[in-house]
Amino acid sequence: MKQLKSKKSVTRNGLFRVVGTIKTADQTALPAGVELSAYAFDIRGQLLGHGPIDAKGSYDITLNLSSPADVQVVVGPTADPQAARRSDGAALKFSARQWEEKDKGFYLQADLTLTPGILQTLFPWRICISGHVRKRLSEESDSACPVPFVKVEIFDVDREWCLWPLIKKWWWHLLDRRVFEIPELLRDPPFPLDPFPGPDPVGPVFEKETVAVVRQTVAGMSPIPEPPQTVAMLGPQPEPPDQPQLAKTLTVAQAAFERVGEFRMLDATLASRLDNLTLTAKLPPWVLLPHCFYSRELICDTMTDETGYFRCCFDWWPMHFRRGRLRFDRRPDIILKITQVIDGVETILYLDPYSSTRWNTTTAHVDLWIDDEEVECGSGESQERPEGAQAFITSIGDTEVYKINQTDGLFAQAPISNLAFGGSLLIYGQFGEDISDGSPIRYYRLSQAKHGSPDEDFVPLTTPLSDTRVNKVTNVSESHALGPMPVNGEPALFEVRNFDDYLWYHPDRLGTWYSWRTEPDTGKYVLRLEVFDENGVKLDSTDIDYRDGTVPPGSVLPAMLNRCDVVVTLDNLAPTVDFDIPAVINSCGVIPWEAVPPLDIDIRVVQENGRLRRWGLQYTKGTVATVHGLDSGVSNNGTPASVTQTVPGAPMLTGLTSTCAFALKLWARSHITDGRITGTSGLPRTIYYRETIKAIVIEKCDPCPPCE
Repeated sequence: MKQLKSKKSVTRNGLFRVVGTIKTADQTALPAGVELSAYAFDIRGQLLGHGPIDAKGSYDITLNLSSPADVQVVVGPTADPQAARRSDGAALKFSARQWEEKDKGFYLQADLTLTPGILQTLFPWRICISGHVRKRLSEESDSACPVPFVKVEIFDVDREWCLWPLIKKWWWHLLDRRVFEIPELLRDPPFPLDPFPGPDPVGPVFEKETVAVVRQTVAGMSPIPEPPQTVAMLGPQPEPPDQPQLAKTLTVAQAAFERVGEFRMLDATLASRLDNLTLTAKLPPWVLLPHCFYSRELICDTMTDETGYFRCCFDWWPMHFRRGRLRFDRRPDIILKITQVIDGVETILYLDPYSSTRWNTTTAHVDLWIDDEEVECGSGESQERPEGAQAFITSIGDTEVYKINQTDGLFAQAPISNLAFGGSLLIYGQFGEDISDGSPIRYYRLSQAKHGSPDEDFVPLTTPLSDTRVNKVTNVSESHALGPMPVNGEPALFEVRNFDDYLWYHPDRLGTWYSWRTEPDTGKYVLRLEVFDENGVKLDSTDIDYRDGTVPPGSVLPAMLNRCDVVVTLDNLAPTVDFDIPAVINSCGVIPWEAVPPLDIDIRVVQENGRLRRWGLQYTKGTVATVHGLDSGVSNNGTPASVTQTVPGAPMLTGLTSTCAFALKLWARSHITDGRITGTSGLPRTIYYRETIKAIVIEKCDPCPPCE
């Protein structure tokens, strides 16, 4: 019997090739700008070889094999091969029998078709996030100022819905709020609230687990825990984090919606009242709520401009690994960190636009509000300067000087007239590029005098002025004193800002005029601006292009000789208010029941200079906080200057059956402005408010019993 000879194994290391082409389902070209590679793995997941896919979709890779074997070919981004293998994207499996011997080697033909769902996972989406960072100046109004030139870092976080139970607990206090601090959310509200209106978007199914997570959070457990296996399915990101298979079914078009997280499931009316809310903290939210966050990653950083706006764009991979876990997120769940450094002092705030993020497919805009006193804000004016050596005054407060009548010095813009200026007046103006380049340094002076006064009677404004400037090269911010200062014996000069080397928080602010020190009553004045050289020598119209800023826009500002003058009428008299109630019988304000009706109230309101903007008489009853109006008046021209009349108090007696106390308040405002504009009317606000409050009690005793 012949002995059988065993066949030698194939040993063709380096001669095993996989070739193929990649195409899309609709036969269109592959998206440009992203590098793809083909990877080959054995059945144990070991990398056998990889190679790039060219612009035409072709690839040719050599495998490290000694004999035909089972392999898997995967197409993915040129990055981590194992991340591509686990991405569940475009892949084909081949058995050892499918290898074909050819040209002294073995090869496999592996052509792959990329469906739209798979394409989403292979290519990044270009995502842009824009926003506006503003500091709220008052709880009573929406007055705010932009936060310029601060660093903005955008983090993508994976978290549970821990914030929602806290927001639900505080819901009444958060309605229509701009900003609320996260540490405050961790406390209990000061008073019990009404039940949450409408269905809970999280629902009772997760209530126990949610409460447990929040308790662990407040207790300060692991700062970045492993993702919980029971409650990791309903984070505020647009899709549950643990469902990577959704990558095959979702399209970019499906990603277009507005609100995120639980807020997309709230009643639209209720959600709209939370649209402007920004949650803030000085510590990272993942430190304050440690058991709610299980990953975070910095995805973009930028800086705000002079108006507080920012925009940051980045490539976002819907399929990505985070802390060893494959995730599918159509869009990032964002938290922002702003950093302001002035004079070496760093102020950091974390901002969570949890309820206010608005997505439009692959872009988002977030309006961010802060109220931290340590953060400095700016005025939002442009850093651009006029051409040449121009100099002119632009505004008093927020009121442009062209709205001030230069004959009488009063604000005149329909429907308002006869409006005088008073209080603390912020003076704004601009200098041309040739004056504000810092080489050489230039100075200016602000001064004032009664209208018609000679030049020698002008008195300089000496309120100190400083500003925050940002070095254009180093981005270092620092406080800089601008004046007043003497220069070679010339008093009360201020430094012209250098715009070639610096950006400024308040680029147009020239000074502050404490007008009540100049004029405690009323009078017409001239505000003057003059420019000086580096040696303190006054520059006339030969060197400086002085312009008249009181001319309306659309016209070339006319020249002024050797200075800029603006006529302004000052008035710093507050109104006086008082009232009497004839029926009152003593200083305790007692009114016997028999004395009413009538319940007459004699009021006197006056502004001695003929400028009374508005007044009102109102009352509250007992312990009820509701305010009821009895009479009021308003004038757009300040007349009549005085109101003396009797107001009937009959509404106070309606429904009165027993002894009852009342508080009456008479208030008034002068027809005077500091030039600042608040609210949405676009008109200057009025200042100098006065009020007087008196208490009365209408005494009604029960009838005396009959005599025995």
